Amino acid sequence: MRFRKVFCLLTLWCLYLFSWAQSNQLSVTGIVYNEVKEPLVSASIHFPALNKTTVTDANGHFELALPPGTFSIKISELGYVPLETSILVSQQNKQFTFTLKTDTAMLEGATVFGYSQTHEINRQAYHVSAVDAQKLHNSTLDIAHVLDRVPGARLRETGGVGSDVDFSISGFSGKRVKFFLDGVPMDYFGPSFQINAIPINFAERVEVYKGVIPVWLGSDALGGAVNIVTGNKLKNFLDVSYAYGSFNTHRSYINGAFTSKNGFTFRLNAFQNYSDNDYNVTVDAADIHTGAYYPNTTVRRFHDKYHNETGIVQVGFVDKKWADQLLAGITLGQYYKEIQTGARIIAVFGAWHTRGNIVMPTLKYQKKDLFTKGLDVAFNANYNFGEEQNIDTVHARYGWLGDSVTLRGKGGENWYSWYKYRNNVASTSATATYKIGNKHFFALNHVYTHFDRKGTNAVDPDDVLNRIPQQTNKHVVGLSYQYAVSEKWSATIFGKYLRQNGHTTLVETDFSRPLDTVYNDAYVDLNKFGYGFATTYFIDPDLQLKFSYEKTNRLPEAEDWFGDVMNKDGNWNLKPESSNNFNLGASYTIPFGDHRLYTSATGIYYYAQDFIYYSPLSSNPNKLYPDNLFDVSSMGVESEVRYSYKRLLTAGISLTYQNIRDQQKYRIDLPNVLSSTYKNRIPNIPYSYGNADVTLYLNNVLQDADKLSVGYNLLYVHDFYLYWESEGKKDTKRTIPTQIAHDANMVYTFKNGRYNIALECKNLTDSKLYDNFSLQKPGRSFTMKLRYFLSN
Repeated sequence: MRFRKVFCLLTLWCLYLFSWAQSNQLSVTGIVYNEVKEPLVSASIHFPALNKTTVTDANGHFELALPPGTFSIKISELGYVPLETSILVSQQNKQFTFTLKTDTAMLEGATVFGYSQTHEINRQAYHVSAVDAQKLHNSTLDIAHVLDRVPGARLRETGGVGSDVDFSISGFSGKRVKFFLDGVPMDYFGPSFQINAIPINFAERVEVYKGVIPVWLGSDALGGAVNIVTGNKLKNFLDVSYAYGSFNTHRSYINGAFTSKNGFTFRLNAFQNYSDNDYNVTVDAADIHTGAYYPNTTVRRFHDKYHNETGIVQVGFVDKKWADQLLAGITLGQYYKEIQTGARIIAVFGAWHTRGNIVMPTLKYQKKDLFTKGLDVAFNANYNFGEEQNIDTVHARYGWLGDSVTLRGKGGENWYSWYKYRNNVASTSATATYKIGNKHFFALNHVYTHFDRKGTNAVDPDDVLNRIPQQTNKHVVGLSYQYAVSEKWSATIFGKYLRQNGHTTLVETDFSRPLDTVYNDAYVDLNKFGYGFATTYFIDPDLQLKFSYEKTNRLPEAEDWFGDVMNKDGNWNLKPESSNNFNLGASYTIPFGDHRLYTSATGIYYYAQDFIYYSPLSSNPNKLYPDNLFDVSSMGVESEVRYSYKRLLTAGISLTYQNIRDQQKYRIDLPNVLSSTYKNRIPNIPYSYGNADVTLYLNNVLQDADKLSVGYNLLYVHDFYLYWESEGKKDTKRTIPTQIAHDANMVYTFKNGRYNIALECKNLTDSKLYDNFSLQKPGRSFTMKLRYFLSN
């Protein structure tokens, strides 16, 4: 309730702050194109004399209230040559059209700061898909479910709102895929800031890098990265939305900014999620009092409530001689999460829960042409002071039928614990790029991350195990050089150096004295070097070829070494992963009249060593344990076809196939014995899946300048084995069945996009959908979203 009151007060304050007089002014509209008549999204429109700025929408349009007269206008978009001209505003002259020319020399430098236009990003040498989030701001989607529709990507969840997620790119999943916020690593931001809790309105664009990752992201990702770009082009705006849906789900969001004439800026971003997640699941249930067994029974989840509240405040200066951007900020958030099941649905809990918060100061600095023309720098720093709590203090047993038995004495459902701990993480990221002429580009990046987990068990404060130090330090340094031979061909080479050290205490048994426990301090120091290159060639402006290769490494994360305090154990003996990644792709755009057809196909091959793989513990199937699979290969292809007709219809389909196999020929414990899993497909990883979508756009439906869109989306995932395919009998092998989900949505926009209403139905046919170890996801659900947007 406290957050809702604050949210309402902030909304009223922002409405007052962003309201201005409109008397004696004209509504001026315009559209900005590139050279091939494609509308440019987020192009900046600036009137210096009036100190007014706006950006173009998803259709390249903009609208401003201006007084009559002649005014200078500046139009810019990174990746394009800025346009400066004058316009005459009058009753007879209120609509304008502008065209920007491509500036290919600027693309690499623009990409470093993550602000280049979506269309241009997709034309890089790297295998990357850029999603224009602004076109989805009226939808009910969060960032995680937007990513689930990207070709070659797959989102897996353990349940509904706030559930654990696992995102994979081209077969790489877990910590092999890294997430960034405006180029800043999101490692250990905590559950208050996980991707399935962040609304799509938070982003201007989402970039998905597959296989080879540019050095400016400063990452030891093995096979993929996601960069969420929030953008900062609107200097004065307000964006407020609220959504209500099935299972008592509430989502609210507010984003606003104010910038004065002297460059002082204030920015606010806050979002909230709440859901009971009380959807039906089909399980084998038993009466814990009588032992009566009820197979294949439909029951309702009763202990899966989740809520989080997060706010980000930034204050600073923009567009100054000494800084393009200098912002000091703080991120504050909290979450509460009930735990209904273990790693598999056979375990059911009724009281175990977690809670936590995030308190993270941040500092951002950016400057172009620092000291000399062509030298651009960016620096980011943050430190998370947040605390987590894992609370399992109710000594009881619960069943799927809602019954329970209270047990005598002290204890918990899984283990007796009230573990309070801090995953304190400090992170800094510094990037410098230098452009020499229009052909030579250098980039240098360094990312440092420090992890320190400290904890204590409130119900057993003297337990030494809960006070064991768990610390890591990681450095990632990258250097790249790009040679832009011409507009048709460019090539980039790069190298990365990784270093990591860690410290903990290992608890061991002295077999000469079985009753004694031995505590040994353990240290590790790792060094790895990677390298690669990427190149692209345009046979003609509409036909592009790409090739990239990277020798890449991933160092074990703190979660791999120390566990996650919930369903994952740690393994201090894990080795770093390494992989050789190859990508070869082509894309072709075919414009014909009012029709446009886009096709792309990419072949992917990687060979990974010491592949870190999580599987259920034999002693406790509800917990996962990481270990190294020694050699894993994958060969696959992803393809996409998209069609559009005017601004009336868009449709597309994407398909992905990946053949991920165990290449360890002989058993490690018996080197002369052939491994039973040799050449087996890696279990519990989808290998064939795809998406299809179609959207119809209608204008002037109920009033002038309104818009109505009706869309449909299909998700397909082929069935796959839960365990190794060579083990067990054919008729009793556990599989995750084929998944087919149908979603439908409708969005109505009026008053030039100021007011928006969205309706969505997910899982239209109420299918049983599964992702991880047979954990069932929500059935049919409905959501309505209201959004208000105001800019100046």
